[in-house]
Amino acid sequence: MPRSPLYFTLVRLDDGDPASLTVIREPTQFFAQLRSYGFTEHASASSPTLAGMQTGAFLDTVAGVFSISRDRPFTYIIPDEMSRADWLAAMKEKARDPRFGLMERDGEISYCMTVPVN
Repeated sequence: MPRSPLYFTLVRLDDGDPASLTVIREPTQFFAQLRSYGFTEHASASSPTLAGMQTGAFLDTVAGVFSISRDRPFTYIIPDEMSRADWLAAMKEKARDPRFGLMERDGEISYCMTVPVN
């Protein structure tokens, strides 16, 4: 059985500080962690409408949940040389890449990458 899609990226908080965002996406729910210097926030949501959302709408929903329910608004950091469409395509591809995984320790999650050995 394939694993759930994992999204992880850097974001910019409203005060300008960078933060990392990690999201586990299930068909009708998600669990997300926003982490920066001095805080770690978790948020989740469940709705049948999540199942049909494209990547952009889904990630905008995650940002909205943090903005409204956790009062931690942020914007996604998209590299200057990328369009939003290209960035979303890369996020979608990376979310299913089997080399990436999650580790949990003391209630916090972080992502890791398995590097092939030649």
